[in-house]
Amino acid sequence: MRIWFNHWFSTAYHLIRLMREGLGEPAVFVGSNSNAEAVYRQICDEWYPEEDGSPEEYVDFCLDFCAKHAVDVFVPRRGLAAIASASERFEALGVRLLMERRENLVKTMENKADAYGYFAAHMPEIVPEYRVVRSMDDFREACDTLAAPSGRLCYKLCIDEGARSFRVLDDSIESAKALYAKPGTKVTRRAAEAILSGYDFSVPILVMPWLSGADVSVDCLDTETGRIMLPRFKVGRYNTVKPDPLILSLCNAVMDLLRPETPVNIQFKMEQDVPWLLEVNLRMSGGLQLACEATGINLPALALRKLLGRAARWQYPDPWLPAGVVNLETPIVVTRG
Repeated sequence: MRIWFNHWFSTAYHLIRLMREGLGEPAVFVGSNSNAEAVYRQICDEWYPEEDGSPEEYVDFCLDFCAKHAVDVFVPRRGLAAIASASERFEALGVRLLMERRENLVKTMENKADAYGYFAAHMPEIVPEYRVVRSMDDFREACDTLAAPSGRLCYKLCIDEGARSFRVLDDSIESAKALYAKPGTKVTRRAAEAILSGYDFSVPILVMPWLSGADVSVDCLDTETGRIMLPRFKVGRYNTVKPDPLILSLCNAVMDLLRPETPVNIQFKMEQDVPWLLEVNLRMSGGLQLACEATGINLPALALRKLLGRAARWQYPDPWLPAGVVNLETPIVVTRG
C-alpha cells in the first residue's frame, strides 16, 4: 500500500508514525513539499518536490502524481477545496481520499467569516460577537462598537492558516510596564490602522473580542464502534487532555450537524469558563499526537483503517483522568540532498 502526504505541517511526522504503528501491515509513505527540508521527510520512504500554481494546476499535479507514483491513499492538506472538487477524478484512478469530499463544506469552513455565518444559523450559542470588515472605515467602526469581556479585541484574515495574520489590539504595550514583556502578536490600535491602511481588503478581516482563556482543540472521528472526541486544553506548551462534559456535548452537536466521514478538528477558546467556537478544520490537527499519547487512542490509524474498510477496536481510558502533555521541540537531523 502506498500512502501520500502532500504539503503538510511539520507535525505530519507524528501522523505518519502513528499510522505506521496502527495500520497492521507494511505501507510505503510518500511525502512531498515545496520545502525540501520539511521535517516529515525524515519518516517518509519516498520524497518529492512540489511547485506552486493555481488551484486547477495543483489538482492536475496531484492527479498526475497519484498516477505516476501508484498512490493508493492520498492524505491531503494543501489544496483541500480544489481536491474535493475533483474527488471523482481521484476515485476514477483508484485513489482513496482521506479528507472531506463535499467541496461546499470545505470552502465554507476554510473561510472564517463563512464558517461563523454557518454556525450562527445553526448553533448561535457558540459563536462570539464578530464583524467582517472590508475597508478601513469598517475596521474603525468594529473597533469602536465591539465589546470584549477581556477589554481587548483581535483580528485576523478570514482566510488564513496557522494564525499567521492573528493580532491582538493592546495599547498597553507602549507603556513602561511592558518593558520586560514580549509583545508577541500584540499591536496597538494605531499600529494596526497604519498597517491596514496599505491593505486592499481583497480578503476581508474578521474582528472579534480577544478571549482570555485556554485554547481547546478537539480531534474527532466517527467510527463503526462510536465517536472519538479528544479534547486538548492548551496553555502555552502545556496541554491537558480531559473529557470535559460541556466541550464533549458541543462537539457532539457540531459532528451531528456536519456528519463528516473523516477526521475533524474543532477549536474553542474559553472566556470565564464559557467555550466559544474559533474554527472547524476538516482535517487532523497539528497537535493530534499529544491527545493520542495521553489517551492511547491512535486516531490517525483508525481513520486510515476506516477509509480502507478495516475496523479496529479502541476505547477511552478507564478511568479517563486529566492527563498533562508537554509539547517539546525535539532535534531531528535533516538530511540534505
